[in-house]
Formats: sequence, structure tokens, C-alpha cells
Amino acid sequence: MRPLNEEHEQDFPIISKLLVTLRQQIVPYQNEYFHGRGIVLTVGPSQLELARVNLKMIEHSGTQLNVQIWYSSSQISEEQMMNSLIETSRLNVSICCFDRAQCRTRRQIWKLNSTHVHKPHAGNLLKSFPYKPAAIVSATFAEVLFLDSDAYVTRDPIDLFVSDPMYLKFGALFFPDAYLSRQHPSVWNLLNTTCGEHEYELDSATILVDKKRVWNGIYMAKLMNDNHELFYKHVSSGDKDTFRLGFRYMDVKYYIVMIPCATGSFDGTRFCGWTLCKTDSLAQHIYINHVHLFKYEHISYTRANLGYTRIGLGDPNNNSFFFAHCRLPGASTSCFHIVKKPN
Repeated sequence: MRPLNEEHEQDFPIISKLLVTLRQQIVPYQNEYFHGRGIVLTVGPSQLELARVNLKMIEHSGTQLNVQIWYSSSQISEEQMMNSLIETSRLNVSICCFDRAQCRTRRQIWKLNSTHVHKPHAGNLLKSFPYKPAAIVSATFAEVLFLDSDAYVTRDPIDLFVSDPMYLKFGALFFPDAYLSRQHPSVWNLLNTTCGEHEYELDSATILVDKKRVWNGIYMAKLMNDNHELFYKHVSSGDKDTFRLGFRYMDVKYYIVMIPCATGSFDGTRFCGWTLCKTDSLAQHIYINHVHLFKYEHISYTRANLGYTRIGLGDPNNNSFFFAHCRLPGASTSCFHIVKKPN
């Protein structure tokens, strides 16, 4: 739990009044504008190579879902963005610019209704966290799977949209981070919601929403991120918990996958860092690997100290990755471990 200090106590009344104001700024959902399902990414200058790999993984999955990559022309040129599409000719992907209210594929350019392009307000932030909710609400899809540039699909995610029971029930599927909620109890009071100290914080690298059903929640998250000076300092570590806290404030239901966040590494020669593996709500398949480069200390996952319980399979373009579902001795949480990559 994060302790309260004098600055928190001074700013909480300001945040309380601001929340009331933000609630009044939520625009109505435009039923005639949004349509279909799709994958949405955002990209900054340092993420172009990650996004290129991400697009290739999406293409390998064989999905027919359309993809939109949102960016700001103040950070990245259109030429750079188009170059990121070169290696994925079979993918239905377009680049979309917040500033121009415009999308482009390899063959065509079209203008968007600027009224429905909700630009992020990132200010001088080193990381462009506010771009995530802005891209979700601005994307032309009615249902969105949002992926960070370093969150890679391991199978066609269409099944999450059409058959995941908790997504179908709630219209919002969130995925856990490694930590239980660290918000001070005063934060829950501030948001006029029940205490969620036993709920995991979100890993906002992957978010699945039916915008029509949860619009007020996702738009409130966008507004919180636009006011990041207050919310990141006192309520959330970056953007991630603005989603569930925005949903809670607007009394919009969501579901957090109950499978503990999982770490993975090659049980062999090399693998590019640690990952958080994400399953569907029933833990039948691994759908996403969120790669965490240099983020956590090395932990030795070996056959000597792991007890394997079952195998999960990801199959991008029949180039399968096998994951063993593991439990460390004496530990209460489980993890997925990449065992091998067959020929």
C-alpha cells in the first residue's frame, strides 16, 4: 500500500472536484460511426522496431482482423510509419494519425471525422501513456483489442471476441499485472467505489473492450490520462490503473482474468527477455506474450525447481511455441514457461 503524504491530502479535494467535471465531459457513443472488430496499437519513436515485430506476429497468427496503428505526426513521420508496414503485406493494417485525423493503407488514404478523433494530452511525459485510451476511443472499431508494441499475439485473437465467456458477459476483459492493488484506502473513497485491495493491478499492455457497452468507463480513463499530472502522481502508476479506476468511478463492470500473471523464458539457449503471458478467462490458451526487457531480475526457472502441470500451445503460422504451466515449490501463484520451439 502506498502511504499518504501531505501533498496527497492537499490534492485529493482537487481530484474529487475534477472527477465531477470530467464526468460531464464524457461524449456520447456514436453508434453509426464505430463498426466491426479490430486490433489497435500505438507507437512512439522508440517503439517502431517493436511495432514492426508485433505486426509480423499478428500476420503470422493468420487473423482476418483489421489493425490500426495510431501515432502523432509531431513524433513520427508518415514515411516512417509506412516503412513499418513493408514486411506485412498480407495484413489488413492502416496507420492512423491523431493530428491529421487521417488513416492510410498501402493503397489508399481517407479522412476521419475529426469530431470522433480524441487526441491525447501527453504534455512532457517521457512515456506516451495517454495515447492508449485515446487510440481505443478514436479507433473506428466498435470492439477493440489494444496491444502495446511489445505485447505479441501467439494465436488468432478472434476467439477472445467471439467466445470468451467473461468478455461476452461484461464487455471488458482486463489482464492482471504482478502486484495486488497498492492504492491507499483513501483512493477508493475518492472514487466512490468499493475497496479493491485484493484485486490485481492491471497490465494495460492488453485490453479487450466492446466500446458500446463500456464507453463511459473507457472514456473516463481517457480523461484521467489527459490529466496525468494529478492521476499518475496520486492514483495510478502511469496509465494502467486509470482503466479499472475509471470504470469503477463510472460504475461500469469489467472482468480481470483470474489466472495470475505469468513469466516465461526459453528453457534452452536464448530468449529476448521476460514476458507476462496472458490467457483467456478460462486459461485454455495463451493469447498474448508481453515482453519485459530488462524489467525484472533474473529468476532461474529450471526443471529442478519447477513442477509442471499442463501444456499450453501458441501456433503462429504453424511455428508453434509450447508453454508448460508451472508452479514454484511453496508458491501460491503459477506461471507459464516456454519449453521449446519445435522445427
